[in-house]
Amino acid sequence: MHITLLGPPGSGKGMIADRLERAFHYTHISAGAMLREEVAKGTRLGKDIRKYLENGKLVPDELVTDMVKLEARGKKHFVLDGFPRSLGQAKAITDLHLNNVILLDIAEKAVIQRFSGRRVCSQAGHGYHLKFLPPRKAGRCDIDGSKLVRRKDDRPSVIRDRFRIYR
Repeated sequence: MHITLLGPPGSGKGMIADRLERAFHYTHISAGAMLREEVAKGTRLGKDIRKYLENGKLVPDELVTDMVKLEARGKKHFVLDGFPRSLGQAKAITDLHLNNVILLDIAEKAVIQRFSGRRVCSQAGHGYHLKFLPPRKAGRCDIDGSKLVRRKDDRPSVIRDRFRIYR
């Protein structure tokens, strides 16, 4: 099964992909997570990617498409998290033979509220929300004890720009 979850920022794509991964052992492929991982490594490529991500901009199609296709290669079951994001990306992945495309929708105002409380594990990216899914110990990941941080792209101004780009 090859699935892609599409929708605006904050629509729940990552959460649903995580659940499919746990329940059915699908490989969860998140282009965003792969890009953030490259940034965290501090490579030259990561430094270039950082400029796009911190401003809520899309990373060039060819780069993201190549990363996703490499990750999907040879996987019997996978779920793409928020990919493709452009017509160019969609055309470039026809060889991945997607079986299902699921579109999620949410209002921009709800996303701003949701992201204002979102925190992620600084080591592995485990997700939390201060109101809806708080960690057992304030400021610390339940899984590995790492510090929880707010992503730079969770600022309201960046979210509004991401919605504009998404539309």
